[in-house]
Amino acid sequence: MNHQPTTRHLEDILKSIGDTDELKAYINSVNDTIPFDSFIEYFKSLPKTQTIVPADLFRLANLDRAYCYKIWNGKKRPGRDKILAICIAAGLDNDETRRALEAGKEPILYSRNTRDAVIIYAISQHYDVFKTNELLSEMGLSPLE
Repeated sequence: MNHQPTTRHLEDILKSIGDTDELKAYINSVNDTIPFDSFIEYFKSLPKTQTIVPADLFRLANLDRAYCYKIWNGKKRPGRDKILAICIAAGLDNDETRRALEAGKEPILYSRNTRDAVIIYAISQHYDVFKTNELLSEMGLSPLE
């Protein structure tokens, strides 16, 4: 069972905060729930990604190999679309992808955003990056870049 508080619950907590000291304490408590300092640290910690050959992953993610090795070695911090492409290429589910975005300090997928909704659907249907980009294009939305 998932014991993570819902967004609504966290918003209610924020509304009840009385001063900046309480706000700082809240922010510190939320930051402590993300135990990874980077996307790649989180990504490499997943059992299903530990056997992935980086060159194959980058090819499946449709990303430049040299740039991806900089991500892999922690020299580059990937943006949101690159994190999404890597997660999709690795076959991560929606929860793992959300945590990867959080670890990478990027906005999580938001189901009320049309493009994000299409990406959430693609992940849940186990689409690869190419099929995801095709679907985004069919819907008149920008592909993962």
